[in-house]
Amino acid sequence: MANSAPSPSVALIGGGISGLVCAARLCQLGVTNTVVFDTGKRAPGGRCSSRYISIDGTLQIFDHAVQFFTVSDPRFCKIVSFLHSKKAVQVWPGPLVTLKPGCKPEEVRGLQAFIGTQGIQTVPECLSSLVQLRGNEWINSVQWDPVIKKWKVDDHGWFDYLGIAHNGKCADRLLASAGVPEIHKLLKVKFGPEIDPRSNVMQLCSLWVLLVAFPNKLRLSFEGAFVDHPDISWIGNNTAKYKSESPIECWTVISTKNFGALHKVPQEFIPPTKEKEVIHLLLSGFGEVTGINLKSTNPCFTKVQLWGAANPLNVLHGEECVFQASHNVGICGDWLVSPCVEGAALSGLALAEAINNHCKGERRDIGLRKPLVPTMARALGAFPTNKSLLFRPKMQS
Repeated sequence: MANSAPSPSVALIGGGISGLVCAARLCQLGVTNTVVFDTGKRAPGGRCSSRYISIDGTLQIFDHAVQFFTVSDPRFCKIVSFLHSKKAVQVWPGPLVTLKPGCKPEEVRGLQAFIGTQGIQTVPECLSSLVQLRGNEWINSVQWDPVIKKWKVDDHGWFDYLGIAHNGKCADRLLASAGVPEIHKLLKVKFGPEIDPRSNVMQLCSLWVLLVAFPNKLRLSFEGAFVDHPDISWIGNNTAKYKSESPIECWTVISTKNFGALHKVPQEFIPPTKEKEVIHLLLSGFGEVTGINLKSTNPCFTKVQLWGAANPLNVLHGEECVFQASHNVGICGDWLVSPCVEGAALSGLALAEAINNHCKGERRDIGLRKPLVPTMARALGAFPTNKSLLFRPKMQS
C-alpha cells in the first residue's frame, strides 16, 4: 500500500485569538503540520491577555486589554461551548452600566458578557493547548520562493503556506519585501482616533490602559462601565469580576481614542514624565465619573500601558479573511471582520477553511481587492449580540 502524502506545512505569524483559532481549525481539518509563532514573552493571546501582579504579597488579576466578549454567530458559539467545557470561560453577570459624570449609572441590558475563569488569559491558554505554539519568537523575515512555491520563515525552515495573524507596523514591515505586493498593500496602516474616509488603508487607534489598585473596597454599585468622558471609555472592577476575596480592589481604566492619540509616545519606551502625566489624568477622570474622592482614597498600585495598535477603525467589506491562491498566503484578524474576540475567531476559521480548500485543489483568491469600510465600534471593541444565540451553559448538579 502506498504511503499517504504528508500533511502540508503552515506557518502562522501571530498567536492572538485569530491565529490560535486558525491553527486549531486546521488541525481539526487534518492539516496538522501547523506552527504558530508568537512574540508574547509571557503567554499567547495578543490583546486577549491578563496581568497577574503581586500587591502586598497577594497575586491580583488585571485584564489589561480585552475586558469581555459576546456571542452572536453559531460558529463562534461552538468555540465558546468548547471553552466552557474546559472551564476556560464563564458568564459575567455584571452589573454593567453606562456612566456620565454627575449622573447615576444606567444598567446595560441585553448584553451577555463572557470572561475567562482566571482572567481573560485563560481563553488563549486553552486554545493554545490545541496547537503547536512557539512563544517568544520574533520573526524577522519571510520570503516566497516562486520556483518551489514555498515560504522561508527566518531560520525555521520552509512552509507550504503562510498566514499573517497580526496587524500594525510589524506585519507591514514583515511583508514589505516578501514577494506578495497585493497582500502587503492590505497590511499598510495609518494611526489616529478618527477614520479617514478617503483612505483605503487599515486604520488603527491607540489606547492607554491604567491598572490601579485601592487598599479598600470602593463599594460602587457596578462591576464594569462604558464611560462618557473626554479621557476614559471604560472602567472595570477585576476583583469583583473574578469574585476575589482580597481586600484590595483592582480596576482597569481604558482611555478614549482621542486621549490615546493626544498622548501617544513610542510604546516600547514610555518617558517617565509622560507615564506620570497619564496616570494623573486617568485617575482624575476615574474620580470624576465615579464620584470617588481620590485625595482620601489613595491607590496602593498604579501601572500604565500604551496599546499603540489597539483597535481597528475599519474592516474588510464582504469577506472574513484574505487569501492569495497563487502564493499560498493569507491574512486573518479582527480588523477583517469586527474589532472583537468573535471577529478575530471568525476570521481565523475562514482562513483555515481557505487553506484547507486550497490543499484540496481549489484555486480562488479571497478578499484581495475588497475595500475597507468604517466600523462604528466603541474604543473598547465591538459587542455583537443576537438574543436567539445566547449561550446558556448547563449547570452541573
